[in-house]
Amino acid sequence: MTGRSTIGILIAVALLITAGIPAVSAEDVALDTVAVEKIDLYNLAVDEAGAGNYTAAMTYIDEALAIDGNFTLAWITKAGISSAQRDYAGALVAGEAAIALNENQTEAWVVSADALVNLGRYEEAVAAAEKAIALDPEMIESYIIQGTAYGQMGEYEKEIAVSERALEINPSDIRAQGNLHFAQANAGTGSEPTQTPFPVAGAVLGAGVLFLMSRCG
Repeated sequence: MTGRSTIGILIAVALLITAGIPAVSAEDVALDTVAVEKIDLYNLAVDEAGAGNYTAAMTYIDEALAIDGNFTLAWITKAGISSAQRDYAGALVAGEAAIALNENQTEAWVVSADALVNLGRYEEAVAAAEKAIALDPEMIESYIIQGTAYGQMGEYEKEIAVSERALEINPSDIRAQGNLHFAQANAGTGSEPTQTPFPVAGAVLGAGVLFLMSRCG
């Protein structure tokens, strides 16, 4: 089968930092300073990634994680930066770290599913995307990734179904449109794909990676 590859999708939610609680001890002040430092590093990573400076972004995100290894959003963002660098194995490691910290974090399953698709582990990608869908049925990226995985396995009817669901969420999403057109062109042929994926789908996914990143604070 003709292969399809995607550029990793980075989905990160805004982290709300509650302010206004006064420090009551030297220890509290120190903890607040550490929290501010890791958030500053995270924001620097987002800024550098947004400018396409992925090496610098990775340095900052790793420094944030060195301060707090339980910083789930940083792990998700690390997965996205890794995918932008086409380091899908690294993206999967980061995504799985986020899942281990919080298995109910939708975005952690999404970035893991995206990495699995790009690693050719399509059945696992479908399962990870299904986890994300169960947590948030309105997150369109889950359906796009799942549809891509189904298409890679030649399960075009399933790709059509999930692509149509994605288009119910956003009828103008050209990634979902591309998956739908690809699956419709190949459904029932019983042979190798007769049409390549929507030509700009990969580029659109790549652009969406950084557009969806959120700064903290």
